[in-house]
Amino acid sequence: MFYPTMLGLKTIKKLYIVRHSKAVEVAPDFSDFNRCLADYGVEKATLIAQHLARDQMDVDLMLSSPACRALETANIFSEYLKYPSSEIVQLQPLYHFGGTEKAIDIISHVDDDVETLMLFGHNPTFNALSWNLCQEFREGMPTSSVVGITFNTKTWAKAVKKGGKLHTYLTKKNLR
Repeated sequence: MFYPTMLGLKTIKKLYIVRHSKAVEVAPDFSDFNRCLADYGVEKATLIAQHLARDQMDVDLMLSSPACRALETANIFSEYLKYPSSEIVQLQPLYHFGGTEKAIDIISHVDDDVETLMLFGHNPTFNALSWNLCQEFREGMPTSSVVGITFNTKTWAKAVKKGGKLHTYLTKKNLR
């Protein structure tokens, strides 16, 4: 049997930070939380999710803001990435008011058996989180964008302290 740790090889952690897709301007009840995806947002999220699915990536855990637009985006991604939508974990702190520090805290407490983690949420937190965890990423995060960061470490706690390398930056614009 092959044991990578016996050879001194490090486990790779992959984090995908996904900003929700384009939402309707006003929810029927006028609340921000209940703004769901616009038709164009469904289209954008589907296009990005299909692109990621071509890489046949396995996602071990999806965490989402419970806001309608983030959760709908997560459900679209789960369909194309063959991740059970019933296993998407909704976390209130991933909604706007949790902030970067709370997002980092959430990531650092993810079980270390999880190799690939996907987060769904909102700006400005997700743009700031991407900048914080990956020094080489200094772009913006439009709706439906994905920032993928690879960490050369065995634990999520170390990953968020050390930072990682950019391996994916997807937007509808750069898929053309």
